Parts: sequence; C-alpha cells; structure tokens
Amino acid sequence: MNSFMTESPRKKHVLKRFLPYLLKYKWIMVFDLFCASLTTICDIVLPRMVRYLTDSATDSSIVLTVEGVVRLTLIYIALRLIDGAANFYMASTGHIMGVKIETDMRRDAFHHLQRLSSTFYSNTKVGTIMGRITNDLFDVTEFAHHCPEEFFIAAIKLTVSFAILCGTSVILTVIIFGCVPIMVVLSFYLNRKLGAVRYAQRVKVGELNATLEDSLLGQHVIKAFAVEDKEEERFDRDNQEMKKIQKINYYAMATLNTSTRLFDGLMYTVVILFGGIFLVKERISAGDLVAYVMYVGTLIATIRTIVNYLEQFQRGVTGIERFLEIMDTPVDIEDKPDAKDISVSKGGVEFRHVSFE
Repeated sequence: MNSFMTESPRKKHVLKRFLPYLLKYKWIMVFDLFCASLTTICDIVLPRMVRYLTDSATDSSIVLTVEGVVRLTLIYIALRLIDGAANFYMASTGHIMGVKIETDMRRDAFHHLQRLSSTFYSNTKVGTIMGRITNDLFDVTEFAHHCPEEFFIAAIKLTVSFAILCGTSVILTVIIFGCVPIMVVLSFYLNRKLGAVRYAQRVKVGELNATLEDSLLGQHVIKAFAVEDKEEERFDRDNQEMKKIQKINYYAMATLNTSTRLFDGLMYTVVILFGGIFLVKERISAGDLVAYVMYVGTLIATIRTIVNYLEQFQRGVTGIERFLEIMDTPVDIEDKPDAKDISVSKGGVEFRHVSFE
C-alpha cells in the first residue's frame, strides 16, 4: 500500500510535466477522441440488431420482412463506413500527433544536452543518452496517441453496454459487471509489477548499449593492450544480466495474460449459468441471451484493451521519466541574465578569478 501511495504522486507529477506537450495539439486530440467515439457505434449497435433478428425468428408476434432485414443491413453498412473513416483519422493523424510530440521532446532534450558540461558526459555513457532520446521517446509517441483514445473508447463501451443491458435485466447485468472490478484490481497490481520490471529493463538496455559503444569505439586500444578476453567477460556479464531481466519480464507478462484469459472464462461461465437460468425461467428472451453473449464479448475485448494499454501506459510513463531525468540535470555553467558578448578589438585575453576542475 505504501509503495502505491508513493508511486501515484510520482506518476501524477510525471504526467503533469508531460501535459504541456500534449496540450499543444489539443484540438487534434479532441477530434481524435470524437472519432474514437464513432468507432464504438458498430460494437454497441450490432448486438441490438442480432437480438432483434433472433426475437423476430422465435416470437410469432413480431413480423420479420425482407425489407426490414435489408434496412438493417444498409444501416450497418453506413455505420461501418463511418467507422472506417474515423479509424483512418485515428490511425493517421492521431499517430502523427504522437510523432510531433516525440519530435518536440527530442528537440528539447537535445537542446538541454548541448548546455550540459563535460563533467556530465564524463560520468554518463553516451549509449544510455542515445537510448533515452530514441527508444524511450518512441514509447512516449505510442502512449500520447493510443492511451487517451483507448481509455476513452473503453469508458464509452462499458457505460453504454451497462445501460443497455440493465434495460433487459438489472440483476443479470449486475452479476456480470460484478466480475469487472476483480479483473481491474488484479490487472492494476500485475501491471504495476510489470512496470517496475520494464524500467529495470530499459536501464539495462542503456548500459548494454554503452558497453557495446565503449568496446567498438575502443578497438584500437583493446587490440594494442590485448585485452579482448576482459572485454568479452565484461560484455558477457552485462548480457547475462539482461537475460535475467528479460526472463522476469516475460514471466510477468505471462502471468498478466493468463489472468486475463482466466477472467474471460469466468465471464462466459457467468453468462452461461445465470443467462441459462434466466432463460429457463422466461425472465429473458433468446434474443436477450444472444445480445448478452455478444456484449460480454465486447466487454472482454474492452478489458483486454485496457490491460494491454495499461502496459503501454507504464512504458510511456517510464519513457517520460527517463526524458525528465535528462531535462532535470542541472547546467553547471550558465551565463548570467545580463551577460555581454565578448568583444576584443585589440590586445589579448586576461583571466581573473578562474578556477579549474
């Protein structure tokens, strides 16, 4: 509990620092979220259509005509065209927005790196710096684009599905949605552990890159002193540590994926058991049960998406943190606000009160 309480303020601080980069393209984000809401229509409407067709086929009081079927088909085609146009915008302009944010952050990082002293570069491996302004910022791109829209889509689907299903059977809907908090809490816990492993993996990748860079750039010196064996030992040690972290990472991923699959089985088990009982007791119709199965499928897919993008969220926050570590590195030598350019018309240069370290 204590680690959670200390981690949440840290993440809030990181996201607060990132917000200005996102707000620069707020109108693209707003329209992207609008398109995201349009892509949910088909998933929400289709179960209602299938429910209507099923009830029409099993209930003699409902007259199903060819014209009615064609009308439903045309409506669905129109919705699919809207879905395609909205998805195209999200996949193109939405991604480009993420690239623009990445470009802005890389520019600021490089500008800050130019102002840092030689002491910083003496104490920091170049491979680590390169990883932070390339790979880490790529994860920020995916985070900036996907996470807001996917969480927004998930919120719409969960809210609308709950409202529609409550109109059919409040009790059955509450039973089904009662399983959701279990998965949310479990996924949050497992993703938090996965995030810590991801961060350690990023650090180790930077160290491994730095070791490679030092070895490859120093080949002339290595060969001159015949220390190839020592270099191989050093690289093998870092390589083995990288393997250990990757193994832990994949075990954490496997645990998360397995828990999600078990949750899928739990949800369908609840639908089969309680939906079948309600159907036998004639508290729901055959069309209602079909709609429930389809909505549960949508619900499971939505929760899977949330789980996947919780992982993306962790990677994005990690990338922002590593970016901020560069930006927060103090500049040792800085001009005063009223500093004047040196102008020497003749003579030499005189040093006064100058120290060296």
